[in-house]
Amino acid sequence: MHRYHNYSTVGLLCLGCFWFGTFVYQNHWAQPESSPPIPSTTPVAIPVRSLGGETGALDAGNLKHPTLLLVLSADCRYCEQNAPTWRELIASIGESKTPPEVLALSLSDAEDTGRYLEANALTVSVLLIDQAGLAVLGLRGVPGTIALDPGSDTMRSWIGVLSESEVATILTWAAAN
Repeated sequence: MHRYHNYSTVGLLCLGCFWFGTFVYQNHWAQPESSPPIPSTTPVAIPVRSLGGETGALDAGNLKHPTLLLVLSADCRYCEQNAPTWRELIASIGESKTPPEVLALSLSDAEDTGRYLEANALTVSVLLIDQAGLAVLGLRGVPGTIALDPGSDTMRSWIGVLSESEVATILTWAAAN
């Protein structure tokens, strides 16, 4: 009887460890589920650098066309996961009558960004940003997908790897513009 009690105790401890491990993984290390678009105020100017190193600002308040920003980093695994979705999104948006402009904003240097875009067959204009630029956009990390409308003081942001429903929402936005 004593031996059965020891096996039962060990079994319960193992189950408890598995449960606790799953709990910790889901709450701290698992890929977060995509959140709904976050409406926020469009920044007046986003500090950027060209690939050649010239500093400037993207004047988000005076856009002439709807613009989709792809905010990325060349060494981000979630950006790598999002690249095929961005590629399909760019292709689908390009089929619109008046497609929005698509612009990549990269936290990486020009060389790494160029390699990332080439490796993932993303043909978009690109500017470089830093953590301050990321903060201006209201993002704490990458990837981010941001829709900007000319003349509007509200922008919509999707953070993380895009889901099918988020892609559909972005395509609806692109078609409406």
